[in-house]
Amino acid sequence: MLPEKPDVLDEDLTPWTPDGRLDVEDALVGDHDLAELKAPGARVLRSRFDRTRLAGARLRSIRLVDALLADADLSNADLGGGHLARVRFERCRMTGFKAAEARLEDVAFVGCKLDLASLRGATLRRVVFQDCVLDDADLTGAQLRDCRFAGSQLRHVLIDHVRLRAVDLRGSDVEPDGDVTALRGATIDPVQLVALGPLLASGLGIDVRD
Repeated sequence: MLPEKPDVLDEDLTPWTPDGRLDVEDALVGDHDLAELKAPGARVLRSRFDRTRLAGARLRSIRLVDALLADADLSNADLGGGHLARVRFERCRMTGFKAAEARLEDVAFVGCKLDLASLRGATLRRVVFQDCVLDDADLTGAQLRDCRFAGSQLRHVLIDHVRLRAVDLRGSDVEPDGDVTALRGATIDPVQLVALGPLLASGLGIDVRD
């Protein structure tokens, strides 16, 4: 199932001026440097972010609904405990991005760099990762339902205690770390099965010998 698209109309947006907070509605947030911004409980509705710098921003418990973020820098940004609904990230730098215990619904990540990202304990519903890099990401304890990883790279991703339901991994480079049996509920392709075979056998206690 594809995520629902953000309800953002460019003709309804007005330029936003930084004010030390992040209470944004029907706004166009452009090339502003908001790195290290501290705005817990921020509220963003029906808005677009273009080339905005939010590296290291502390935005825990954010409410981010109907938003488009393109070419933005969210490296090491902390959105832990937040609620993201109908959000699309395009070509964003998100190394070290944190969304632990967050709730993501109808979210798309397209061409994003999410290496070292943390989604520990997060809940993902109808989330798509298209052409993304998630190397060394942490999905420990996360719940994923109706999600798809397409053309993405997931090397050394921690998956202990992850719970999957209708998660499509076909066409991605998957090399998980941790309890590989946690992939129960995922759909993989034959090529992935060959690559994952030794890990699956080891996780099930199967001794493979010539």
